[in-house]
Amino acid sequence: SGSDTPPNAMEALNSRLDKVMRKVTKERTQHLATEETLRRTQARLDTQQHPSPAQPNPAPAPNPIKLTKPQPFDGTRGAAAERFPTDASKVAFTTLFMRDYTATWCQPYLNRIFNGEPLDWTDFLKDLEASFFDHNRQQRAEVALRNIRQTGTV
Repeated sequence: SGSDTPPNAMEALNSRLDKVMRKVTKERTQHLATEETLRRTQARLDTQQHPSPAQPNPAPAPNPIKLTKPQPFDGTRGAAAERFPTDASKVAFTTLFMRDYTATWCQPYLNRIFNGEPLDWTDFLKDLEASFFDHNRQQRAEVALRNIRQTGTV
């Protein structure tokens, strides 16, 4: 009948659907792999920060990294800084809030943490800024200010 989709159009739709499904599957696999790497990295960091003693020790362990969303920063110096004693723990915590492309971007850092390789917090921040920050922000603001024109009367 005239309302049926032509076979070649149906094939094109099926082909596109297959491509989308493959992409979704690939992204889900990458996401799950990233989550697993993060979980293993967190476990490794917890082990490094709190090595189990040869004999049980009744003394309380230092505060572990909290995985809940942080409270807004109010400027208080040193607030809970002891929760992130190493550069690796800072990077690992930061990556918990990365999604989609940023989760993929941070994967090499998680691999380095998991493999026990040294990691520098300052270098991580520089890479993050170079990858995601708006480098033309000041220039765009200056242009916008120069282009301000008064319309009407004051």
